[in-house]
Amino acid sequence: MSGDPIRYSPRVRDLFTRLPGTQAIAPGGGTVVAGEAMALERGAWVRFEALIDHGRFIECVFRAWGCPHVLAASAWACSEIRGLAIDAAGAINARRVAEALDAPAEKMGRLLVVEDAMQALFAEARAVQSR
Repeated sequence: MSGDPIRYSPRVRDLFTRLPGTQAIAPGGGTVVAGEAMALERGAWVRFEALIDHGRFIECVFRAWGCPHVLAASAWACSEIRGLAIDAAGAINARRVAEALDAPAEKMGRLLVVEDAMQALFAEARAVQSR
């Protein structure tokens, strides 16, 4: 019994091929924070690390395990977070990622892991900033 094959949008194919955001954070001023989430039963693990300074995200990188949609979503989220204010926690969510990547509905569970890791990153950044 075989189902419909998974469809990958041009955006997913591009991000999955290039995987921007997988390099190390460049040394510089600021503080490094991290956020992580996993749901191995869904086939996804994501860890974001970001450099924050003066209430903004300066740089963001990721490590992830999962399908091409998880990796592409993580890369996309890293590019979107650069320059955002630390208090913009709702800016990156699974629905927005799914729309940007034209991801099929059956991938939403995995994209929620990306959202959870991003929310953990924002929470850590707010905690560090308030110290």
